[in-house]
Amino acid sequence: MSVSHAVTVESSITEMVSPDPDTTAVARLVEMLHQIADPRDVRGIQHVAGSVLAVMVFAVLAGARNFRQIGDRAADLPQDLLGRAGCLFNTVTGRYVASSESTMRRMAHAIDADAADRTVGAWLRATAQATAQATAQGGEQGRPVPELVGIAMDGKVIGNTIAAGGAPGTEIKLFSALLHEEAIVIAQLRIPAGTNEITQVQALLAATDLTGTVITGDAAHAQHATAAHLAGERGGGYALTVKANQTALLDQIIAALPPAAPGTEHHGEIDTSKGRIVHRTIWTAPAAAVTFPAAAQVFRIRRDTFSHDGTRLSKEVVHGVTSLDTTTADPVTLAGLIRRHWAIENRSHWVRDVVFGEDTQHAYAGTGAHAMATLPVD
Repeated sequence: MSVSHAVTVESSITEMVSPDPDTTAVARLVEMLHQIADPRDVRGIQHVAGSVLAVMVFAVLAGARNFRQIGDRAADLPQDLLGRAGCLFNTVTGRYVASSESTMRRMAHAIDADAADRTVGAWLRATAQATAQATAQGGEQGRPVPELVGIAMDGKVIGNTIAAGGAPGTEIKLFSALLHEEAIVIAQLRIPAGTNEITQVQALLAATDLTGTVITGDAAHAQHATAAHLAGERGGGYALTVKANQTALLDQIIAALPPAAPGTEHHGEIDTSKGRIVHRTIWTAPAAAVTFPAAAQVFRIRRDTFSHDGTRLSKEVVHGVTSLDTTTADPVTLAGLIRRHWAIENRSHWVRDVVFGEDTQHAYAGTGAHAMATLPVD
């Protein structure tokens, strides 16, 4: 499970390592990890793959950031947690034994990391859906259920890595899909050498039911083939920003929108968090004259940022296109979708780099780095 799956590290550690953890949640996690295929020869195996991976997850949630630290934390894990992980039981000492650091290192480099990500992503999506259903039934009072499920997609380079069989400079690149509301990665894959994330959208979302979802992406994904696949073939929606890389499309969007005169915006809001004042405004228009697959609306978002003394710091204007019509997404909804798209940067990539130190990890080569990016869970 990608480090970007982790929403709140402290709550995760409390659930997993506290003296009285939620046994059902731990059991579900361990059961899922035991579904990941063991790549080793069955002869001589002492620690099954599922237990090795479970111990690695628990160790990372307990603060480990590299293989050496994982080995240290694993040795200190409570016996009941090791038992729930399915670890080997030593009948002589009467204690559960965690796998060694070297075993865990070899496992990380041996497993099919893409297959592991598929298993983990499916489990996390099912967990999120179960939570949403409980919310709809009144299980979590005061938390509204979104009518549209927003899914952000974006790529990330893992620093200090070398792809399997690659030369220095061939860093591992991962492409992820993240739920807007929960900030949970539900799909992830490694981008093959010689290509980019634009070509991997279909593969990334192949196992994800897109019914009732809207996929958000940056300007790189404003591609005709991507829009046709998402809205036409898969029955989902899209909301994509558009820049000068699609000049003809951008010109059509600008021509369809009204002038950005003050006071004519269809929605505006002011954000005073993070030590600054941000005015966000949005204009929308029908996309009747826009030749882009399934286009229903176009939009312009303007962000004016000021210091608290009123000094202007920046102005940014973003254009975009969406397959969502006005009955499904009004200006407020569209503005929220585009803003929440950046959760993949702020609540995923930032967490991976700063909290989990992904770009300074020690699994430099091959599958190991990808597997280490799949460990922590929320």
